Amino acid sequence: MKFKDELILLLKARYPIIYINTIEEDRVEYIIRKNIKANLNRSIYSWDFIDGYTNNPSNEGFAKRNPLRALELTEKLEFETPALFLLKDFHHFLNDVSISRKLKNLSRVLKLQPKTIIIIGSEIVIPKELNDLITILYFQLPSENEINEELIRLINSLKVSIGNQLLEKLTRACQGLSLERIRRVLSKLLLHIKQLMRIASIYY
Repeated sequence: MKFKDELILLLKARYPIIYINTIEEDRVEYIIRKNIKANLNRSIYSWDFIDGYTNNPSNEGFAKRNPLRALELTEKLEFETPALFLLKDFHHFLNDVSISRKLKNLSRVLKLQPKTIIIIGSEIVIPKELNDLITILYFQLPSENEINEELIRLINSLKVSIGNQLLEKLTRACQGLSLERIRRVLSKLLLHIKQLMRIASIYY
């Protein structure tokens, strides 16, 4: 089952707390925003420790440097307001007794509401007392097709011309890498190719 389909299934079943294990924070948030809003029409609130909630129009920066208050936003919204709360790097706070207790209390309430807490973390760190409350969902590295699409996008944006054979080789070489790493490495490589082509055109 594809990641987005599995996530939608869990949300429809009202799983209260989902833990997405990934190093690709931006990519997973993009996929959630693209698919979940369209399929479930939920508002999406994104939080991190430094900036707080960055897309809360009524209170920008709410719960900055305060993970406990970040959880309290779920209670501030109306009971039947469909919402997702994306909490980045929140696994660092799960061993705090106040956070752990709050999640236990919220898990009972959220099962009855169209609201879900989604923890996004690069490693899985879940205390034993929260094991039964949190559902782990793994976010896979980009597929061959996704890599190919990203390479074509980079090639077009940098206005570089490469053959299909080289494109295939680059796609295979990038398998097992995150999209962000592919962008960094390939942008540099494609600019180098572009520079060599420019030099070659001068001499030939």
